[in-house]
Amino acid sequence: MIPIALQTYTLRDDMEHDFDGTLRYIADIGYRGIEVGGLYQKQPSELAQAAKDLGLSITSNHGALPTAESLNEALDLQTALGSTRLVNGFGPDDVKTVDGCKSAAGKLQAAADLLKPHGITVHVHNHFWEFQPVADGRYPLDVMLAEAPGIFSELDLYWVAYAGADPAEVIARYPSRMELVHVKDGMVGGGYRFKALGTGQVDLPAAIQALDPAVTQWLVVEQDASDGDMRQDVKTSHDYLISHGLASGSKQDAAGPRWPH
Repeated sequence: MIPIALQTYTLRDDMEHDFDGTLRYIADIGYRGIEVGGLYQKQPSELAQAAKDLGLSITSNHGALPTAESLNEALDLQTALGSTRLVNGFGPDDVKTVDGCKSAAGKLQAAADLLKPHGITVHVHNHFWEFQPVADGRYPLDVMLAEAPGIFSELDLYWVAYAGADPAEVIARYPSRMELVHVKDGMVGGGYRFKALGTGQVDLPAAIQALDPAVTQWLVVEQDASDGDMRQDVKTSHDYLISHGLASGSKQDAAGPRWPH
């Protein structure tokens, strides 16, 4: 089964105030990795060592796309973190038009070309606006993936569903381009509202079962905000994935749930 990681942005306030304790809490729940969403007043090498000491893998880093001028800086950061995946995204104004989507794709592909010789891949993270069709009827994400064949999608399941699209259908169209997936839940009608996994309205089992486990390396749990206790939500989300046999944690019994057939 696909292992579970946590995007550290989910517990960003806790990470700022108690880095070591919060990282230990993530590991103790049973998460097997983290996606870096900030350095929390640590040096990249310090963050990487702290994660390693707790048995947590660095799945990826959410950071700036490099240009030729900033390549060395980006490489230093990725190397210090031990991360071979760089994640980035765009704002709504960047992808309102076909030309805007193509421009965004150009930046993604250029970054991918710069990083590829160093064994680092680029992954575009979406929000709901990548699923608001542009003039030619395509979704912005479709345009970007077509125009930048060297990149991957880090599909955020909640934002796809919130926009009115079907996460499982999107996954089925791009089975080889989803090494990372943001597993997120919430309410999909009216204003967006984030929830622990299994307590919102996203069909998470259908989306996860649409993934190719030979391609997707990590399910990355992310929750932007909580209307309750975020630390409890982080545990609830982990436990939901494990109890439904949808993912692999660090504390599963050898005879525990397996990938559903």
